[in-house]
Amino acid sequence: MTISYRTLSEDDWGDWVVSNARGFLEDVEVAAELGEQVRSEIEFGRSLGAFDGDVLVGKTYAISLSMSVPGGDLPTAGVTAVTVSPTHRRRGILTELTRRQLDDIRERGEPLAALTASESLIYDRFGYGLAAQADRVSIDRRHTDFVPAAPLAPGGEIRFVAPEAARERWPPLYERLREARPGMIARTPAWWGAFVVPRSEKPEDGFTRRQYVEYSGHSGLEGYASYAVRADSAEGIARGSLRLHELVATNPAAETALWRYDFGVDLVEAIEAHNRPPDDPLPWMLADPRRLRRLRLDNLWLRILDVPGALEGRTYPADGRLVLDVRDPFGPWAAGRVEIDVEDGNARCRPSDAPGDLTLGAGELAAVYLGGVSATVLARAGRIEGSTEALRLADALFAWHTAPWCADQF
Repeated sequence: MTISYRTLSEDDWGDWVVSNARGFLEDVEVAAELGEQVRSEIEFGRSLGAFDGDVLVGKTYAISLSMSVPGGDLPTAGVTAVTVSPTHRRRGILTELTRRQLDDIRERGEPLAALTASESLIYDRFGYGLAAQADRVSIDRRHTDFVPAAPLAPGGEIRFVAPEAARERWPPLYERLREARPGMIARTPAWWGAFVVPRSEKPEDGFTRRQYVEYSGHSGLEGYASYAVRADSAEGIARGSLRLHELVATNPAAETALWRYDFGVDLVEAIEAHNRPPDDPLPWMLADPRRLRRLRLDNLWLRILDVPGALEGRTYPADGRLVLDVRDPFGPWAAGRVEIDVEDGNARCRPSDAPGDLTLGAGELAAVYLGGVSATVLARAGRIEGSTEALRLADALFAWHTAPWCADQF
């Protein structure tokens, strides 16, 4: 039967939940309960479904987001809830859903699309680039001593807070972090209540519901952490675990104090965090950094749909001029030659007939855009072509003082 495509509506919600559960290996009832937390916020006009007859066999959705870029902020479509039924794999459904979705995003005037992927090999072929990475870290509590130079926080205080207070008090601190780090999304109150400080939460893997602590220093509230714990023991010895969900601090003293707290919770043997920025100072704070186990994973995939709009929407730490010859095999959105001319940190972009200084794909442009990887590294990987001088200039232009990272999964 021919596959048809249409925008989903609230009447399709039941099928949406089942599709999500099957696609992400979740229990349908759990998926339905969690979905109800965000259902009122869903823009159904931004959802697209694939149907075999009247059966939903694939879908995708875009959230209207604002994302930090170096020195600025840009409207971004947060692509999520992408599923194809296991009964309809390898029929081009995902390709067609993605093509239609990117057309819609471009028509809405959003220069960027972003996602966090369930598998890292899916989206490169659609022009997405790996724009940010993250570390999954773990350590045995016995090896969490700090170097003598680690900042101290005299007079500071850590205390537990209720979820309601956390949802009210913590967003401004997160916003301060977001302004300084590319790749982070603006969180709405609904986002905070559904994902960060959940109003309803199903404990996982034997862990408790999240607990919330905040650090107050001389200037008032300076940091917070959310975590869950799991009790365990062997031969009468406590061997519990602490899973850190989020730690945000506005200064080094607050950050060190919160880590010291997490490392000092009694009855805990193992501490883990599944999403930390790649330039996290923690390894440099530890006296025995080899004991910190780190696994680097892809974090944020970015798709540039409006090259001039994206390039002019960020700030640059150096001046210079480059002609970029951008190839976009999946679609017309990013293809063409564009000249970027940066002066005093601001870029002007215009179409160009001049030979390209760099030849690169849409995914490679997205990868360097937030400063997460240099053009020279991608050239060494065979993914960008250009002279040594042009590559070095691109490295200087697209660099940024903090590594890109996204604290959220969507």
